[in-house]
Amino acid sequence: MHPRQVEYLKKQIANHIALFFQPRAADLFESGMVRFLPLGQAVKLREKAIAIPFDIPVSDNQGEPYSVELNRTRLTFSNPLPMPSGGGWNPLPNESTPLWYANDAGTLIPAWNLFGTLFHLLTFGEERGSTQRDGHGRFAASFSPRVKGDLLEVPAFNEAVAAIVAACAGLAENGRPAYDLDGLVKPPVMVLSHDCDELKGNDRWTQMVRVARIILPLFKFKLPGLDNLWWIIRNAFTPRRFYFDNATGMLDLERSFGYTSTYYLLNGSGGRFGARSKLAVSAELAGIIPPGWDLGIHYNYDTFSNDQRFEAQLDQLQAAIGSKPVVGRAHYLKFDPAKSFAFWRRFGIYVDESSGYADRIGYRNGIAGCFQVYDPDSNQPLDIRELPMTIMDTTLVRQYGEGAIAKFSQLLFHLSRVGGAMSVVFHPGQFFNPEHKAMLGVYHKMLIECRRQGAVSETARSLVDRVR
Repeated sequence: MHPRQVEYLKKQIANHIALFFQPRAADLFESGMVRFLPLGQAVKLREKAIAIPFDIPVSDNQGEPYSVELNRTRLTFSNPLPMPSGGGWNPLPNESTPLWYANDAGTLIPAWNLFGTLFHLLTFGEERGSTQRDGHGRFAASFSPRVKGDLLEVPAFNEAVAAIVAACAGLAENGRPAYDLDGLVKPPVMVLSHDCDELKGNDRWTQMVRVARIILPLFKFKLPGLDNLWWIIRNAFTPRRFYFDNATGMLDLERSFGYTSTYYLLNGSGGRFGARSKLAVSAELAGIIPPGWDLGIHYNYDTFSNDQRFEAQLDQLQAAIGSKPVVGRAHYLKFDPAKSFAFWRRFGIYVDESSGYADRIGYRNGIAGCFQVYDPDSNQPLDIRELPMTIMDTTLVRQYGEGAIAKFSQLLFHLSRVGGAMSVVFHPGQFFNPEHKAMLGVYHKMLIECRRQGAVSETARSLVDRVR
């Protein structure tokens, strides 16, 4: 284990606590109570401390997941560890679902491979160790080994930090780990964003898709989708309706809730996987975005790992909106964790929201929040922060149907108990568009639920700037 890896994970935990917990939690973590040690030294420690072994390998076989109650929610763990041998150790809170192993002196050791699991997730270990990719070259949710244990919706990093903070508070108070976070955790944070792939509904590709929906059923001896003819005509005459107008409508809705968001603008070459609206339309939208909201670059599909094309897209967007974007997200979430972060940083991007899944909702890096990217090949942290996307609008509704808002509420409540930030992307064309009936009212209901649970709002950039 390289010393930089230990310092890296310790810093990510400290930054996370600074963002999502009260100052007392940071003081407890920095007090020296938490030690990162080799396993051999950890089991020999005899004092009131939390000893986190950093030299236990991560296995592809994550073991049977189990859950432990903490702060009126349930934490879920994989990669369980056996209790240290030699006697004098006890499982807490119980033998069947241990969170800690405690010795007679009060030393605590995690009952799961805390360090290995978190470092593996933050450094994209799952996909670095796999050759599976979809047609766009992406690591899909279905390829993750966490699918088998239904772990994709578990914010493993947040839960581990919550357990550490609670244990620190308990050790400081009475020498035993606590299982609540009363007065320590802050309200959950919502990080809202909008990928402006298309701002007009009359672009060639959108109209071609509608034509296909009319014709293709005939080849299967089914009735043609004639309702698409109505949308072809309607958007030909009112192209901004349900697209550009939705982008401004979401802004007005967010303002009424006291929330802000980031608008990711797509420019450059057009086509099936490129920009569908002209740059002038994006520039017009940028001129409407008020202070407090952010503008970012939606990296075009054909700029992937191409210096010349990326620089051209960035320069074009900068000229159109009058400022250089420093936040971004990849169109179609197409990126390479081994190369893309260093690539983007060279062009001035220091906040990214590309890490997420297109096929399922979930925590791609096991974290609801931001983290500094680490290059395991050079054993160096990079000066760019990632805030993984948890929920994409259509993916949530496709996966959970009428239970979409209930699922969102469940995830948000869990974060309110363990601390963290949830990143949600909602496309303008899905906000209020009768062509996509299943999406009507979804974003509004999500914001109502955020307000009900006391969630606060920050942009990805504002969150990162507080710890950068």
